[in-house]
Amino acid sequence: MAQQIERLGGRIHTGVRVNSLNDLPTRRLTLLDVSPRELARIAPLPAGYLRALSRYRYGPGAAKADFLVEGAIPWADPRLSRAATIHLGGTHGTAQELAHAETVTARGLSVRHPYIIVVDPAAADPARAVRGRRPVWAYAHVPHGDPRDPLPTMRAALEAHAPGFTDTVIAERGMSPAQLGAYNANYVGGDIASGAMTLWQTLARPAPRWNPYRTPLPGTWLCSSATPPGPSVHGMCGYYAARAALATWPEADRTASGHPLEG
Repeated sequence: MAQQIERLGGRIHTGVRVNSLNDLPTRRLTLLDVSPRELARIAPLPAGYLRALSRYRYGPGAAKADFLVEGAIPWADPRLSRAATIHLGGTHGTAQELAHAETVTARGLSVRHPYIIVVDPAAADPARAVRGRRPVWAYAHVPHGDPRDPLPTMRAALEAHAPGFTDTVIAERGMSPAQLGAYNANYVGGDIASGAMTLWQTLARPAPRWNPYRTPLPGTWLCSSATPPGPSVHGMCGYYAARAALATWPEADRTASGHPLEG
């Protein structure tokens, strides 16, 4: 992706914190992959739109754990060793237990067995394991802003379904929702989905507008998962925001470089 951007004349800057839209170079279009809270912080928005953004609700937090393990995960069910992504929850892992955990967590309450996603990249790509050591990471849905260390819960869940897992761990690191929010200001309270998926916020996110990607500022568009169709539909928020933004450009500008930008 980076090579394609650079081939078309784009430049990528990293390690720079944008505190105001004035920090950006001169441009004709601005697409912001930020949360509504960050948009309100860096952009001089009118009062009415700011009030709408202030009513935006954020969802449960994500707690993350990273492990470096020696050898394969010792799953009790050996079929799991073929899966790169595994969903854990409850004591038996039933759909009912997962649904209950998600419902209680969304209400801001803690559960003993939260919904956990475990990722073992080397199961799909053996090259990810180096000299027998492989990265394994997991994240759980927990209450918004939860400050607790997630490692004990994550480790216990993995140990329950893969007896002996703890003995394979060489190094580990946990990040609570509070720490995720400090690491990336767009993860408000650890909400990596950039907004609760309530019925209303599924239909109108981040605010009720005919074009949800367009902000009141000329040439400034929001393209994060705080816009439709929301999280878990990777890339589509940016795709639709880009199409909406490019539709405002004159045809001559869209094809000036010989590359139809809407493609």
